[in-house]
Amino acid sequence: MEITRLCNRWSELEVQAVKQFDYFNLTDAQISALPMGPEMDAVDAECRRLGDVCEEALEPLGKLTPRTIEDATAMLAIAYRLLRLQEDTPWPFVNKAWTFLSRAHCPGCGAAYAPKSLPVSAQ
Repeated sequence: MEITRLCNRWSELEVQAVKQFDYFNLTDAQISALPMGPEMDAVDAECRRLGDVCEEALEPLGKLTPRTIEDATAMLAIAYRLLRLQEDTPWPFVNKAWTFLSRAHCPGCGAAYAPKSLPVSAQ
């Protein structure tokens, strides 16, 4: 959520820069020299840092392989919460969990627990 907040702030600053300057024809150095440049640089740096923190935190999850329905469900619950906050393709651990569920069948009726592919809205 902090990345989203920062991206919104970046957008506000960029709109100001477009209105006041020839923003899209400026170099990175010229943008940094604008009155809003230092804040834009700070927002960019913090977004990159937070992105790295997120990726590092998710790395161990990417190495997990579900062995039970509960494992797969827990992985998908984590992924769902994270994907709701951003528009991105599913991480490998989401695909692994979905693959597991699509191959697993109910012992009572034999139906698959999940379709063969992720729903379009999650892909």
